[in-house]
Amino acid sequence: MEPGLSIAVVDPDEDYLGIEICAASCRFAGATRIYAGLDELNTFASRIEGFPATPQDEREYEFGSIDPGVAGGFASLRFHCVDGSGHAALEVALEDDDQWHTSASAKFTFQIQAAELDRFTRSLREIEHERSGEAKLPAAV
Repeated sequence: MEPGLSIAVVDPDEDYLGIEICAASCRFAGATRIYAGLDELNTFASRIEGFPATPQDEREYEFGSIDPGVAGGFASLRFHCVDGSGHAALEVALEDDDQWHTSASAKFTFQIQAAELDRFTRSLREIEHERSGEAKLPAAV
């Protein structure tokens, strides 16, 4: 996988949207499958839209649950600025349950560009509407 964040619809259902969240930095990578709400990608897009508004801007979103009694994995995404100029980064924490794979986790950070985040939010809304496809947020190189 190229460095960045990818969210793909892998299991559309009448009651949920099965998604796979994959992320990679130059050195680390991880993936998890989530049973998301039918409108959760739009909710996530609304939460991160317009980031960063200020150099102190920070936005967080969590998919799934770390509770072992809840099916599916977990993803925590924290968008924050790394300096006063508004350079942005994404901190990713992923946990997979053992339904699909052996239980594992990963946590790492990579830089992103605000212009790419705008494209990513549009893609999130599109794949939710279509109930298929993939939204990609590349890492800044």
